[in-house]
Formats: sequence, structure tokens, C-alpha cells
Amino acid sequence: MRRFDYHQPHSLRDALKIMEEQTGEARYIAGGTDLIVRLKQGAMAVDALVSLRGIPELRGIAKNGEWRFGGMCLFREIERSASVERALPALFQAVKVLANPQLRNVATIGGNLCNAAPSADCAPPLLVLDARIALEGPGGVREVAIEDFFIGPGQTCKRPEEVMTGIRVPQPGGQTGSAFLKIGRVSQDIAVVNMAVLVEMEGGVCRRCRLAAGAVAPVPLRLRRTEKRIEGRRIDPDLLEAAAAEAAEEVRPISDVRATAEYRCTVAGVLVKRGLQQALETVGRSD
Repeated sequence: MRRFDYHQPHSLRDALKIMEEQTGEARYIAGGTDLIVRLKQGAMAVDALVSLRGIPELRGIAKNGEWRFGGMCLFREIERSASVERALPALFQAVKVLANPQLRNVATIGGNLCNAAPSADCAPPLLVLDARIALEGPGGVREVAIEDFFIGPGQTCKRPEEVMTGIRVPQPGGQTGSAFLKIGRVSQDIAVVNMAVLVEMEGGVCRRCRLAAGAVAPVPLRLRRTEKRIEGRRIDPDLLEAAAAEAAEEVRPISDVRATAEYRCTVAGVLVKRGLQQALETVGRSD
């Protein structure tokens, strides 16, 4: 690993200024759980790292009509929040099974999203929750829907000089339920397939459905065809089986060292069925 400069600004303004002044290859670093590994392995090289750890405005969880997670919000903070557990079960469940406690103590939600791994555990819950990403750089502030944030494996629409300052999540309605499920080869492993489900019910009928899967496409994927099959109907055993079959057809995974494409298709259908059942059990429990 070659030598590099390391900067520790204490405000977002200073971080942006330092990044503007860099002449070589520079990167922001959040928890560093992925970036440092890649540097040590020689998978990438930098001339400078600008740490975001010492910037208070990027931390924390707030709720004021909607939820806001700072880009540097630790997974451990989310895991310890009883309010998040009640109001956003899918996100809470995803964080609980992400890697291990040691990693969750240093890893951040912003870093997880910016890595843009197709298997990222917190991406599907945020997709079904219609989250929006706040980005700030020397050119100003902008906001993008999370579905538009990912553009390919390891690629996002975030410009190198921009910082993800936060994630905004609407508060789900009273008759909304959600769930997250994950299949991996072993405990704490990267997902073979993960799935987030959200349903909004009215009089026993699913008024709105959101399904999102990871590790089944180049980016975390909304299952829009399967959603349409469910919306406007009662979720009975026949519909669950139809939704599972639709999901298995809609995903477009690859075969790799963790699983074959065929296995991932089958698992995606199973997780949609189980996720819908679990989401229905949480309807009406959110704050």
C-alpha cells in the first residue's frame, strides 16, 4: 500500500474545501470498513483520504414528520434505536443481520450505500421506503431518489467531490407493514439474495406494495411487475404463490462463487412470499 495524505476536517465546509484543493487521486472515507481493505489489497490507490468521522453535522438520527439519517450515522445507532425498530422494521432488520457487531460499530449507512454493492443489505429497505439521498459538493446541494442513486456495480451518481450528507425517509402510514429477509451461505456473510417488502393495507386489500431485492441484478432492484400483481388485491395463499413465481421471473441474477443464477431466482420467489407474510404481521405497529 503506497503512502497517502490523511485529512481530518471538523466541518463539512472544511472537508469540501480540502477536497477541492487536492491535485491527485483523493477519496472521502467514512467508516473505512471497505475502503481500507481495498487499499491494503492493492485494488485501488489514492494520494489523499479526507475523513468524515469528525463532522458532527453528518451524524445522528432525527425525526420531524419524516426520518433523517446522517450520512455518517453508524449502523450501531440504528440497531439500538427502539423508534426505528417500531417505525421502520425492514431497515432495522437489515441492520441487525449486517456483518457483525464489531463492523456495525464503525460502518456507516452512507458508506454502505456509496459502495454500491448489488448485495448491500440496507439498500432494499430504503428502496421500499422511497428514501431520498442528499448530496452536497462545491457546486451546491442536490437530492436524488435512492432508485436513481445506483447506476452499476460499485457505481453511483454521486460525484467524487460530493458528500452524502443524509438520507430522508418518509414516515410510513398507520396501516403499513414491512420486513427484510436475507439468505447467505453462512452467518455474517454477504447476501446470496436479500429482500425487502412493504405493504400498505386498506380494508384487507393491499393498496400499495413495494418489493426490492439485492444480489439479483447489477444494482439493488425494485420488482415492479410483482408489485403490480399484488396491488389492489387481498393477499391470500394463491396470490402469494403467484407473486413468488412472478418474482422468480423478474429478477436477473448472475452465477458466481456464492450461488447460481437459477438458485437466486428460486430464492427470490421464496423470500417475496415469506416477506409478504411477515410484513402483514407488522401492519399497524409503526409509530
